[in-house]
Amino acid sequence: MKLLPLSLFLFLFSSALFAQMPALKFPDDPAKAKIAKDKFAISVDAMASQNYQRAANAAQWLMKEAPELYDGLYINAYQAYEKLAEAAESDTEKNQYLDTMFWVYDQKEAIYGLTDREKNNKAYKYYKYWKSNKEKLGDGINSYKVVYETPEEVINNNVVSYMDMVRRYKAYGMSLSSEEVFNTYTKVMDVIALKEVQGEDAGKLQKYKEAVNGLLTMIMGDELNCEFINDKLAPPLDQNADPKLARKVFSLLLNQGCSDSPYFIKSAKIIQSDEPTTGMAKILAQRAYASGDFKEAEALYIEAMNLSEDPKAKADLQFALADIYLRDGKKSQARNAAKEAANLDPERTNEVWSFIGNLYMSSFNDCAKKQSQIEDRAIFMAAYDAFQKAGDAKGMANAKAQFPTVSDIFTANKEAGENISVGCWINVSTTLRTRPSN
Repeated sequence: MKLLPLSLFLFLFSSALFAQMPALKFPDDPAKAKIAKDKFAISVDAMASQNYQRAANAAQWLMKEAPELYDGLYINAYQAYEKLAEAAESDTEKNQYLDTMFWVYDQKEAIYGLTDREKNNKAYKYYKYWKSNKEKLGDGINSYKVVYETPEEVINNNVVSYMDMVRRYKAYGMSLSSEEVFNTYTKVMDVIALKEVQGEDAGKLQKYKEAVNGLLTMIMGDELNCEFINDKLAPPLDQNADPKLARKVFSLLLNQGCSDSPYFIKSAKIIQSDEPTTGMAKILAQRAYASGDFKEAEALYIEAMNLSEDPKAKADLQFALADIYLRDGKKSQARNAAKEAANLDPERTNEVWSFIGNLYMSSFNDCAKKQSQIEDRAIFMAAYDAFQKAGDAKGMANAKAQFPTVSDIFTANKEAGENISVGCWINVSTTLRTRPSN
């Protein structure tokens, strides 16, 4: 089989290719236009066959002599130079190819502009190839700044990497104020929040948050403390309930162990008001409980339960609510809440009945009428029943120790085994029992 002469092959190849391409802008000079057509065909064919050096050589001539040929010329060129850099045998050669690759990006930007994706790719390539190159970090950070001008277009690769570029920049002794660092942190966290709204994987985004918070701590060191957050970052919340700032302040206070800060609750309330969640309602409820504000704690636990879809989580919240009612002296409501916890999560049944048993035990002084020792001590028999349901041997023993003696029952003209009612808020029936006489 005879091979076609190269000139004929290029003519046929380029003729077919030109028919499929958008309008190409060749040089006005006929001689240069002819060379440009040949170089164009060579560059496209070389890219297709992965002959990146040949493609780069052709593209280099075209970028000089026919710079407005078409935008794909620059796409092929920066791709070719990246491939050559990755295959380079020495760091010097690799860096030369990378320098040219970034130069190509700049040329395309000057003539055709860069797409959002290209801006993202350019920034990430600074991180990928030159994150340890002190001389290039400044250019890399400038590229990231351009990317973050359009936050909705930021790709995942450019979330944590931007913060790490800032860390490296400052680690090399470059001038960067704490305000600039925090501004970058704010932009990155805003992008993560935007991705959450867009429905991206929550687990992945949580890892991004943790990484970015960790990098902020590394960058600022001891300067990122409770005092800095309280004095420099959080005060705008006093004038404006900004949910975005509140989320950042809350996250930082949590990470730095500053839960005693007055802005911890303030920021949490702003977040909960903007986007109610079970978790935040629970945090606020726990803080209200700790401060003795049982009314607010009750309302917040109920809010948390209404927001939750998980039976086990709701059971935990119901049990916490039972404890609040107990502390607030609402023992009947405490029992009801505890029982509801067991209904939601049967695995808590024993714990619930032990709770109820102790609830009864603590009610003797409240409920004893002091008219009949037998009737008063029936409270402990009801407690025994509850402990028995829980399989709580210790509780049963404690309750039994408070039973009347055989002599007490005889004196009262009663018999063991009789049914006896327990009044007060307890309002249950139990069986008359005795403890051994001393």
